[in-house]
Amino acid sequence: MKHAIVYFPYELQKNPKSGSGVRPKRLVEAFTRYGEKENLKIIVISGQTKDRKERIREYLGNHDVKDAVFCYMENSTMPYWLTDKDHVPRGIGMDFPFWKKLKENGVPIGCFYRDVYWQFDEMYVPPFGYKFLTPVMRNIYRRELSTYHKVVDKMYLPSLEMNRFVKWEKEFDELPPGMEQVPALEHNTSSVPTAVYVGGITDTVGILTMLEAFSLLNEGGVNVKLEFICREGEFKKYPEVQKFQDEPWISIQHLSGDELKEVYKRADLALIPREKNTYHDFAMPVKLFEYLSYSLPVVATNCDAHARFLEDNQFGIVSTVDKQDFAEAVHQALKPEVHQELVRSIQEHAFEKNSWDARVQKVVYDLTAIRK
Repeated sequence: MKHAIVYFPYELQKNPKSGSGVRPKRLVEAFTRYGEKENLKIIVISGQTKDRKERIREYLGNHDVKDAVFCYMENSTMPYWLTDKDHVPRGIGMDFPFWKKLKENGVPIGCFYRDVYWQFDEMYVPPFGYKFLTPVMRNIYRRELSTYHKVVDKMYLPSLEMNRFVKWEKEFDELPPGMEQVPALEHNTSSVPTAVYVGGITDTVGILTMLEAFSLLNEGGVNVKLEFICREGEFKKYPEVQKFQDEPWISIQHLSGDELKEVYKRADLALIPREKNTYHDFAMPVKLFEYLSYSLPVVATNCDAHARFLEDNQFGIVSTVDKQDFAEAVHQALKPEVHQELVRSIQEHAFEKNSWDARVQKVVYDLTAIRK
């Protein structure tokens, strides 16, 4: 029977609560919907080493590899040899021989490579915090990429810009990120427009640019409220951010999950104020797609990947990392004619182009084209 393989070289969470755990679940659900629609069996291979080994054995015993239409896999942020909970490499000779067997039988393989944070000293924390392990781990990550080069036909990245660091020499592309469909919310209108920021505050360059921009707007007679949502523990560590807490235009809250729905209902605009640097230029913020799922136009700083996405799709306004320019971008996005056009564009195209089903459709189209 014709089938497709969806491969995760790690254990999937049974009841995921965070985004990193929910995303594989949503992807499997989308593949399952596609399989039911097209009468294509979807075989999921995942788990820690012991479980993956058993599932590979079952697959090879019950299916003809030549009947596999394609194999799509998503890597972990840990090299695939080390994805057991204790990071002990128990299956060094397990995954690659299976992928090689698929390759030898003409099965196209696509892989989504999640992140290259391990290349950045300021971001990478080695196992157990032992700095002497950093060069060792970086060699393992490079070996993992070298292994993928031997079997993967098409590499998918969060953004095209990331290939500057992945250095993938064969075919590569970006995928629809996987947007959730949110039922239309009744928007709570207010005489004073409201913008929302949800996220961390360790990027003080971006955060202070945003806060100073809102100070300029309100002092200049353009009344705009800011709902500022962050972790309480982080907030206590940054006095330079705390000094804005008594301003009449800001509401600082520590919320998460479903608590954010009411915030989004009150908002007219969402914000992504990132410092422009090498990592931010290729990283796509997950919150961007949460904002869009609530039909919120986005004002963001000009980091390459998300700036290109917003401008190409007319989902928001892009600013430099400058308080005056960011203030002007907010002001522009709130002009009725501009705001209405941005909302219209989001409602007509954001979910359609970026849903989990759109992600699966692209994978299927790309990988089946390779087989032909």
